[in-house]
Amino acid sequence: MKRFLFITILLCQSLIIAQNESDFKIYESPAYNDEVKTDSVRAIYTSDLGNTGIVRNDEKRIVFDLFNEKLSKIHTKIIETDRKETYIGDIFFNNQINVFTETFPDKDVKVLSCYVYNLIDKTDRKIELSSTTIDKRLSLFSNEKGAEFSISPNMNYFSITNYTIHRDEIFYHVSVFDSKTYKLIYDQQITRNENKFYSLSEIKIDNEKNVFVLSESFYDEESPKLKSEENRHFILEKFNGNNYSKLNLDLEGKHIKSLKTVVNENDYNVYGFYSDSGLNAIKGVCNILVDMNKFEIIEKNLQDLPAQVYEDLFGNDKVDKKKDEELFNFKIDYILNDSQDNVYLLAEQFYITYNNNQKVEHYDDILIIKFNSNGNLDWGRSIFKKDYRTSYKAFLKNDDLHIILNSGKELKELEDGRTKTSQGFFESSALYDFVYNSSGNNSIHKLQNNKKNTYYLPKFGNYINGKFIMISDSRNERQFMSLE
Repeated sequence: MKRFLFITILLCQSLIIAQNESDFKIYESPAYNDEVKTDSVRAIYTSDLGNTGIVRNDEKRIVFDLFNEKLSKIHTKIIETDRKETYIGDIFFNNQINVFTETFPDKDVKVLSCYVYNLIDKTDRKIELSSTTIDKRLSLFSNEKGAEFSISPNMNYFSITNYTIHRDEIFYHVSVFDSKTYKLIYDQQITRNENKFYSLSEIKIDNEKNVFVLSESFYDEESPKLKSEENRHFILEKFNGNNYSKLNLDLEGKHIKSLKTVVNENDYNVYGFYSDSGLNAIKGVCNILVDMNKFEIIEKNLQDLPAQVYEDLFGNDKVDKKKDEELFNFKIDYILNDSQDNVYLLAEQFYITYNNNQKVEHYDDILIIKFNSNGNLDWGRSIFKKDYRTSYKAFLKNDDLHIILNSGKELKELEDGRTKTSQGFFESSALYDFVYNSSGNNSIHKLQNNKKNTYYLPKFGNYINGKFIMISDSRNERQFMSLE
């Protein structure tokens, strides 16, 4: 009997994956009492001198919190916003957090403003960037509206692209500003008839003040009221204040699922996934290279997902059966460059189910794709994961890829070779660092077993100058963890 129990214990222990000690120096800051009860953490930024700023907001306030190198709180600025003033986004440059808002003082007037908070001298100011006359229907009856932001590689310019979808039309408003003076350099507006089947993916601005807008559309002239995956296509548009150019991104018979971009000196590189079926699925990876000056496609690469991706997800006994199938519901979260100009693409599986009429969001498996400096697929891996909240952050340190996430206290190695990354119903949680070297080999490091007041949020963390900083998930006593 004792021998049987001993063997059983050994077998159970073999199912728990060995977690290596982390190479990071882990530091936890002193806890501080958060007097401002708003849980909407928008972003965390760190200055060149090591000060860390957090920006939060609610319906009536914008809150800036400042912390020193030891992550002790040294300053808070609470700004009362105007009635109906809406937070639309933020960017960080020149050691300053820039928070953008819009208001409609009149039905046909839109005012774009920027709150600037300096992480070095703790000063703040509000700048009115523009006041624009618009069709009053856009502020009252729009189907959808939003804004995207970008800073040029040389940090001299930033761009704001507002879009509004109203009935059968899309209204674009592209603005470029000087990042030192905040003066408007140019404004450009266009209207397109592509109805509501449209979404803006991202914008980029280059050092020549050209703005590139990548968007996704389901519009088809032959069936303008029908939204189908077969009509999905991506559009790249170029604005420079005077001229406008449009380029359709296509893969000759393949269906592009999602895209992210990397802008080099003369090239606009688009990376993403494609599908054979045209459904919300992916079969392989793609890379489209665009000459920014000529504004034309000069190269396309398509490759199937590597077998290792399927083995990580389904196990070594099912990889041959699964590797020809498409994967569903993946959304690109990160695109990262290492020191050798290799590109890493990370996507998470996201979908919604309903349980007793309650919406349940699923944040499950993670795909990891590495492209070499020529845009060709180098390797691919995946993380077999189940979660109900967005939970991870990815960054590169010394050309190793780190994925920080929360999961169950014990990760289990299944008999088919997979590592199960999930949290059981009664299981406590832990914080992990999944590390992939440049060859795709990985290791898993447990950073801590989580406790109630020290459950940290990697998703809102920030990596700069070799240090990753994240805040705890608490509305009262908060603290930070840094990995260095």
